[in-house]
Amino acid sequence: MYRPPQTSDPDPARRRRGVPRSQPRPGLTPEAVARAGRELIEREGLDALTMRAVAAELGTAAASLYRHVADRDALLLAILEDIASRLPVAVPGATPAERLFNRLITAHDYMAEHIWVLHILIRGELVARNAFPFSDACLADFLAAGLTERQASTAYHACWHLTTGELLNEHPLTPPPQPSQRQQALASVDPAELPALARVREAELREGRDGYATALKALLTAFLPEAADF
Repeated sequence: MYRPPQTSDPDPARRRRGVPRSQPRPGLTPEAVARAGRELIEREGLDALTMRAVAAELGTAAASLYRHVADRDALLLAILEDIASRLPVAVPGATPAERLFNRLITAHDYMAEHIWVLHILIRGELVARNAFPFSDACLADFLAAGLTERQASTAYHACWHLTTGELLNEHPLTPPPQPSQRQQALASVDPAELPALARVREAELREGRDGYATALKALLTAFLPEAADF
């Protein structure tokens, strides 16, 4: 009797259970894939994110992931969307300036735990739509404070650039050895050649540098002079 040739099945156990190969692996969801990818990045770094590595995290084959995410870029975007969804929107504050200060401080502290995200965002290739409510809330408060649309845009971007710049500068992915080359270079500044830099450098060594909160308040006060007492 003729018997048609059997095709190979990468998962014989699935065949024995009668589960069609076209169905996704039980328990595997887009959320589970994104969560595994995020854990991999935060443990081993962004370069470690591959479909094969994420599949290994989940104990499955890389091919099974493509039923849930199109490719590595889609997976990375899903991870960014998950992180962006937790940016603060509703925050305490009786005035627009108070709300802006509280929202940006909270966002700064949250993003300090996910510095690698900023290295992706500054490339300008990906944007997380889940970050839009945060931006909208900030812009709404600038508008509520009396700024025009153009002024609100300038103020918001200035505050966001301060936030990301401070994070990238003060929270490197890999802390440099101490003393760093930067510290050594600043320590060797000649006051006769660079008097202003040397003077400020001495003051910072003596009194310390102002932190992000002080810089943010100064910037908000510049844009919202009537809110100087917040």
